[in-house]
Amino acid sequence: MKRSIKVARLAVRLFCLLLLLPLPVKANEGVALSDNGKRGSFVLNEISIGSGYARGSIKGVPGKYTLYPAFARFGFDISSLFGMEGRRSSLQVAFEPFLNSIDLPEGGFESGCSIGLRYFHHLAGAVDLFVEAGGAPMVLTIATQEQGSAGFNFLLQGGSGLQYKLSDRTALFAGYRFRHISHAGLADRSNEGINSETIVAGFSWLY
Repeated sequence: MKRSIKVARLAVRLFCLLLLLPLPVKANEGVALSDNGKRGSFVLNEISIGSGYARGSIKGVPGKYTLYPAFARFGFDISSLFGMEGRRSSLQVAFEPFLNSIDLPEGGFESGCSIGLRYFHHLAGAVDLFVEAGGAPMVLTIATQEQGSAGFNFLLQGGSGLQYKLSDRTALFAGYRFRHISHAGLADRSNEGINSETIVAGFSWLY
């Protein structure tokens, strides 16, 4: 238990550190890719905060595996790298540090930083559809029959949702994610995997 508390405290410190990292905020600052006059970009165009509710099945205990996600999200537009400028669609690569509070089967945390892609498609008016997928090295601070003792795991997740622009600079989003926890056989303990389904929602600042 003491070890789990120490890991959780470390995760909180790392989470806060990631939020303090200096990041570019001007969407017109690009990164040159070649000398032929064409430029590609990898620029910050969205910062989000969000939360939600996740629930899945777990063995050996009554009830379900439930948790409350909390995350920040840093989205970098890479549309120009794929010739998507000026179209109804766009593509982001995103970094998402998270600290998820586990409620059942006992108190604990999931913590890590996801890296993934989010594809946007404009539907109508201020509404965009998005589809996303990503993965994260993470620490799970509780023991389960599926994953054995607390420790290192991977979180894989994918889903879809909607973004509603309140203005040119702000937006709301909500979506669904399917999650899978596994350590990919890299640890000497059980690895049956934990699946869960998540509803997330949050607020974004756009650049």
